[in-house]
Amino acid sequence: MAQRRGDLEEFFHPDGVVVIGGIDRTQTEDALRAAMDSRWGVGNWHLVNPKGGSIGSVPIYETVADVPESVTLAVISTPPAACAQVVDQCGAVGVRFAIVFSSGFSEVGPEGATLEAELGEAGRRNNIRIFGPNTNTNAFEPVPEVPGLRGGKIGVVTQSGHNGRPIMQGVHFGIGFSRQVPCGNEVDLEVSDFIEYFAYDDDTAVIAGYIEGFCSAEKLRTALEAANAQGKPVVILKIGATDAGSRMASSHTGHLTGSDEVIDGLFEQYGVVRVRDLDELLESAALFAKLGPGVAEGAGLYSISGGSSTLMAEAAELAGVVAPLLAEETQEKLHRHIPGYLSVSNPVDNGGTFITTQPAEIRREVIRDICDDAAVGYTVVGITGAVASMTDPLGDDILALVDEVHKPIIATWNSFKVDELGFDRLVESGIPLFRSFRGCFTALAAYHRYQRHQATFRVRPPLPRAVPAAAEAALDAVPPDAGAVLRAFGLPLAAGEVASSASDARRAADGIGLPVAVKIASADFPHKSDAGLVVLGLESLDEVERAAQAVLDRARAAAPDSAIDGVEVQQMVVGGTEMIVGVTRDPTLGPAVMVGTGGVFTEILADTAVRPLPLDEADAYEMIRSLKGFPLLDGARGRPPADVDTLAQVVMSTATLAAALGDRLVELDLNPVVVLDRGQGAVVVDHLMILAD
Repeated sequence: MAQRRGDLEEFFHPDGVVVIGGIDRTQTEDALRAAMDSRWGVGNWHLVNPKGGSIGSVPIYETVADVPESVTLAVISTPPAACAQVVDQCGAVGVRFAIVFSSGFSEVGPEGATLEAELGEAGRRNNIRIFGPNTNTNAFEPVPEVPGLRGGKIGVVTQSGHNGRPIMQGVHFGIGFSRQVPCGNEVDLEVSDFIEYFAYDDDTAVIAGYIEGFCSAEKLRTALEAANAQGKPVVILKIGATDAGSRMASSHTGHLTGSDEVIDGLFEQYGVVRVRDLDELLESAALFAKLGPGVAEGAGLYSISGGSSTLMAEAAELAGVVAPLLAEETQEKLHRHIPGYLSVSNPVDNGGTFITTQPAEIRREVIRDICDDAAVGYTVVGITGAVASMTDPLGDDILALVDEVHKPIIATWNSFKVDELGFDRLVESGIPLFRSFRGCFTALAAYHRYQRHQATFRVRPPLPRAVPAAAEAALDAVPPDAGAVLRAFGLPLAAGEVASSASDARRAADGIGLPVAVKIASADFPHKSDAGLVVLGLESLDEVERAAQAVLDRARAAAPDSAIDGVEVQQMVVGGTEMIVGVTRDPTLGPAVMVGTGGVFTEILADTAVRPLPLDEADAYEMIRSLKGFPLLDGARGRPPADVDTLAQVVMSTATLAAALGDRLVELDLNPVVVLDRGQGAVVVDHLMILAD
């Protein structure tokens, strides 16, 4: 297949390599040639160091200009302050790519960041694509082939060279890899470039990543769209779920991790499987690679112990993996060989001694019977303790059956004791192999979610960026009229009026119609209710006037220096379900829209869904339905169903506003958005808009 990233094909297959900088002059010529030939190809490399000289018959040139043959890739390992100058020298002789091994750039602070900026500018000045800095040459390290590899290979992209190594060492578990790419600080080429490369790489079936932060939202979306289009699952360990992880990511490779909720929203849009540690990354990616697409749901569970069977069943249910009851006919077949007092309904417990007393053909017939059940999509064999008399024959049985049965077999080896023939047989079989029930069923749940999600993969069109004239006028007002901006984008604000005094509030209430609410009109009080600056359900004009004066007095006493526009007199909205809709801004991914269970308990409930722009109407409905509070909108406990369609339109209008205002909008909270009964619409009761200076 033609590669969309032909530039990276050239990077990975260079016509000549020059290694510049530190050279170990103590090594023998044979050792040097062996190390260099394995990475760069036999005789496809040259050495450069200002001191010149040679190692045996291998010359060391003083400058890259002295190299007698043309080269397309430079590997630079010089002091960081010299790297930009070296790139200039490479540009003068036509080098097209550079790997900057050196560290000491943005990961160490402002001085290093300045050097990194100079390095990036040198690359652009010389039309040289730069990989790194603060990286290594593992991308060119030969990957061991797995004998009898089952399934496809995994392409690994990381922002930590060392954390890529334990993933690649999965070859010892029969897991195949196409290539490992450690991107370092990403002054130019970044992880998204290589996710896109792997999407079109015929040797890669699954893409796995250890990621600390993304550089370009546009490149990331392009890469994930390519992976979806090519049917390549993407499994990512994304750092930044905790404050500690975010701090360390910045000090490690200079990456900003970004808002974790926004990252989750983006991953949800593109079906990215997010994992939480290296073991889960390796095992989940391997499951996708070994199973391939299209394996049906329905886990048949088989073990040699009742306790193990119980653990398996519970782990499956906790992960959301269906373990269906086996058909009566299947159970009858199983009980021909397994005693009647043992459960075979699923999970299937063979009692242990079955393995040691039955011949191989009978043992294997039991596994065949489980696989043959119509409700079973695959069989998970759980091995908790290593007992040679039982686990060795079971390993032999799986190895013998793996190419015979028409459904996948998966195994767990839950023991630390792996120096067993049974374990070796499982690795030799090439089946998906896990070290715990939790890891196994978590990965299977992710696999099934991805399979279901594939039908919804799509390219989201950009949202319109035109700002209505009424919104522009409201933004230019002093101070800006946030309510008018929201109305210009079609958001259904409650009827209201800002009054500068208590008597004006009385007149406003008379015009709006009772009952009304009175609240302080000031951006300096984001939590008006907590400060006692909201009075609801006012049913007479006298009450309105007294409440307005009380709110003004209370606000001035609480914060004498605050900017107070007056009080807002607003129609009371009776009934409905309180939700929140808003906009936040991620440093990399840009504006993101949030919807959640709203009202005064929004922060306590923390029940929200977030998607970065662009999003579409299907995203809006998916976000709403994903909320724990969605049953409140869907008619739970006899409640009338709410107008979810209008809420989805509020989400879309908010997204359109965010796209149109761009960097001018810092934050927007619409809380509460009262969603009325189906067909009756929704009303934005309160809002807070923060604009850039």
